[in-house]
Amino acid sequence: MSRFIKVVSLLIIIAAVFSACGTAEPEMIPEYEFEVAEGDLGGFRAVFGWSAEEGESVLGFVTDTANADYAAKRKKEVEDALNCVIDIYYNTEIIGMLRAGVMSGSQPFDIMEGDGYHLVSDVRAGYLTGLKELLDIENTDKWGTPNMLQSMLWNDDVYGVVPFAWPELVYRIPGHLLAVNENIITALGQTDPREFVETNSWTWDLFEEKLEEYTFDDAGTTIYALRCHPAYFSINFFLSSGVALSAYENGQVVCGLYTDIGREAMQRAQDIYQVTHKHCFHPQTDSTGHDEFIRGEAAMYLTWTYELTTDTKYIMYNMDNVGVIPFPQGPHATPGKYLSYHEGLGFATGIPANAKDPEASAAILSQLYEPFEEYKTKDDIIDYMTYQVFHDRRDFEVIENSVRNTEYGFFKEGARKALENVLGTHDSIPQILDSLESVYDKIVDDYMVYHYEARIEVYGE
Repeated sequence: MSRFIKVVSLLIIIAAVFSACGTAEPEMIPEYEFEVAEGDLGGFRAVFGWSAEEGESVLGFVTDTANADYAAKRKKEVEDALNCVIDIYYNTEIIGMLRAGVMSGSQPFDIMEGDGYHLVSDVRAGYLTGLKELLDIENTDKWGTPNMLQSMLWNDDVYGVVPFAWPELVYRIPGHLLAVNENIITALGQTDPREFVETNSWTWDLFEEKLEEYTFDDAGTTIYALRCHPAYFSINFFLSSGVALSAYENGQVVCGLYTDIGREAMQRAQDIYQVTHKHCFHPQTDSTGHDEFIRGEAAMYLTWTYELTTDTKYIMYNMDNVGVIPFPQGPHATPGKYLSYHEGLGFATGIPANAKDPEASAAILSQLYEPFEEYKTKDDIIDYMTYQVFHDRRDFEVIENSVRNTEYGFFKEGARKALENVLGTHDSIPQILDSLESVYDKIVDDYMVYHYEARIEVYGE
């Protein structure tokens, strides 16, 4: 029997199993017809604290782009329809201001956006207003899926949402995917690896073959098969095994690391990276490595999705033929079911606990974050993202699937300690797991169970 068994209610188990083991098919985004609801907020002036530098974006969209114009237009429509004023206050210290405002009782804004990596602490501290009675949070195509919002679920409520129906913004959240230098693949006479994904043959065994085939000498310079941070390699190897960080067995919640499948995945990751294929990995110790990939020093790069598109220094702006594929799957995984994870929720949006009128703030958010007229369906968004950012429709479909299947990785709480140590030391997997037994016991007790309980309370079965 695995360690760290934490019994919770049957409802938690049902929902968690549904999240971890559900169908691989992404949900369809329905068609929308945007109509700003008529109402009168009596000239209410809402200050929207936005965590960014002044002038770099309009509600998350890069300034002077079509989507920035759509966002500005929507803001004006909502102001006119609801008789309100929305002041966007840009400041990189928004989360610190949220905390100071709640503690002092003098909140500087009515709505806020910030990095969920830091905001999760504020959710638990009670600095934000519960949203389940203020927003239609069951509309997951508008506000985000329960698994995406896991870090915002606490104390039987949800305290942050994301503008899920707006293109680009949510596609920077999860990690990790494999960026592929398609020019290198073509020069080697190799099959486009996107085809392996389409045929569900992108497995660990095939991946090992390709590590060797994609590593070669180019006029005295080694071109490596893969550039990646060792911690991210072991994390993704584990997630591709068929179990999630939080696993469920026999009606009980367990830490997935301590399952037989989890141990097997960690052992294989260690063998591949440190022994059998260590010569195929471009060395990387920092958290990002896009510059080296852009220079053509590796055929593949295990990257955060934000490193693909966030700004002009990243991959899609500097390479002419890049594919995007998921991490390969282990023998126990459901074919086509690619799990991803996130350490912090980008564009997390909430209402401060002492906002002067939470109902008015919620009414504004609800109208503001309706889908744009230009992107009413899933196909509209796929067409836009393919044309504007990616080189092949399949690339964006991988990202869209990854976003809908992303889980909070409890990174801030220390839940990746074992996975970091898999490649950070030469200790055996049993040694690593034994040494962290009490650590994971506390993480499960203090955080995981409570987040799942809130998830059931908010979203039901």
